[in-house]
Amino acid sequence: MSDMSGFVTTARWFGPKERPLCGWWTEPAAGAGTHAVVIAPPIGYEYWSSYRTLRVLAEKLATNGHGVLRLDYDGLGDSAGDRWDEGRVAAWRASLAHAVAEVRALGCSHVTLMGLRVGATFALTEGAALEVDRVVAWVPVTSGKRFMKELRMLGLAVPATEARPQPGNTIVYAGTVFSPETQAAMNVVDTDKLAAAPAKRVLIVARPDRPCEATIARLRALGAETDVQVLDGAETALDIPAEGATVPEHIVDAIAAWIGPGTFGGADAAAKRGRAEAEGRADGEAGGPGVAPRAAAGINPRTRAEISLNGGALVEEVIELGDPPLVAILGTPAGAAPAKDTIVVWLNSGSEPHTGPGRCWVEYTRELNLRGWPTLRLDFSGWGESPDRGHAPGRPYDAHCIDEAIASVAALRARGYERVVLAGLCAGAWIGMRASLLSHVDAVIAINPQLYWFPGEPLDVRIIDTLERRNVIRAREHAKGAKWTMLDRLGMMNYPGRWLTALAKKRAKIHLLFAEGDEGLIYLHNRLERLFTRVTAPGSSITLAQVDDVDHQMYREWRRGDVVATMVEYLDTL
Repeated sequence: MSDMSGFVTTARWFGPKERPLCGWWTEPAAGAGTHAVVIAPPIGYEYWSSYRTLRVLAEKLATNGHGVLRLDYDGLGDSAGDRWDEGRVAAWRASLAHAVAEVRALGCSHVTLMGLRVGATFALTEGAALEVDRVVAWVPVTSGKRFMKELRMLGLAVPATEARPQPGNTIVYAGTVFSPETQAAMNVVDTDKLAAAPAKRVLIVARPDRPCEATIARLRALGAETDVQVLDGAETALDIPAEGATVPEHIVDAIAAWIGPGTFGGADAAAKRGRAEAEGRADGEAGGPGVAPRAAAGINPRTRAEISLNGGALVEEVIELGDPPLVAILGTPAGAAPAKDTIVVWLNSGSEPHTGPGRCWVEYTRELNLRGWPTLRLDFSGWGESPDRGHAPGRPYDAHCIDEAIASVAALRARGYERVVLAGLCAGAWIGMRASLLSHVDAVIAINPQLYWFPGEPLDVRIIDTLERRNVIRAREHAKGAKWTMLDRLGMMNYPGRWLTALAKKRAKIHLLFAEGDEGLIYLHNRLERLFTRVTAPGSSITLAQVDDVDHQMYREWRRGDVVATMVEYLDTL
């Protein structure tokens, strides 16, 4: 994301100081003029699947002269707030209003709202009150009631727990909580019955199987000049896991063409941005390192925010780490108490950005911050907000991720951290363990690692499930006849066995943390039972813990507290 690419991207904290929102501001390399686009993302699983697509759209719009702000709603993504807070739908709508106010404070007098799925719904329902120029609604959720019905089939019912003995009919969908109150608020959302035109001009980008005909008719009846494009391909950014999601370039191009050119730079806009930034510094929200070196001249983005959580406080700051730099979010305890000398670095899992699957990296890091541990949520190159550097986006098990994990450990030690712990799930756990074998890492928290992958695999993400099943089933079948034990006794070890042996010999500190029944754990027990028992025996540098009733991606949010407790117990031993 250099000037040579025609755009620059910086992080921004904005909105209420007591409850800051996080966004990513992309603008022309020469500076934004008076035109801005606010991008409202989906919620739930679609947020992760479409993350790359919305970043690409923002970059394309910036090269056309627009300033673009991608926001995270209150309680979602990197923004402050908790999934269990009340008033979720009202808070999500208010987040959109804060984003529009932010781009106007930066000197952008012409604003287009662009939303995807629920984000498109909010753009349609809030556009009139926000007095925006145009609205782009890409595959909007036209009926909140129907949407909630779908999520109830796809999501998980929250059981009664000690913390919430009466959860009601609460469901969790990809880590996002929908309480009865949230469901009731969504049930009344209906874009077929809009009370006012959201803007003078509206573009509806529909799928062939979701034509949005009633909403289009309503918009035209309200006097909005409504254009419609029915395009195939949205499913590649919405309907499949992040590992397999691809950018529907033709839809991105169509949206950018409809929005048209913006304006580049301008003295008046620059002066107004300068005043806005000065006001941000007066509020104590700006300053510090971070992605500011990439920012256009004269702009000092607000890269630091204090976040209140569960009666405590922490500070998060967007930084660039290493050379060439990676984008990361550094979290530290707030207040007078000194932070511990150990930092826990959370690596990308699968193809998801630094927020982690179902936002659990955000929750885990903040809980650790409240307990005194500094943390870092890191994006490898090709993931999240870090530059691609020629790497294919979000490819699990790519060898460059190992190199970048090792380089990040060195960079953090140069910043004064005495000990660095790498943490990750699945592919992120695998990368952390490889980095520990190849360099000095103080410890690794490896959640649900699948040790049978080789560097660079899988080449095609569509075969991941097939290969996993083949590996696990084959290991189970031969375990019945004690074939693997016999080969182990003869010294004939497979790749994961040689890897575990090398880690044990090195005395690398690895904490294997598995979900109950995870296929990675089943594989180790069936294929490497004798070795696995030996290397995880008491006194070994490799330890093993299991959390019951938690799934591989940790979407069962009611068990995340047990995961945190297990991690804290291990960190206390270092």
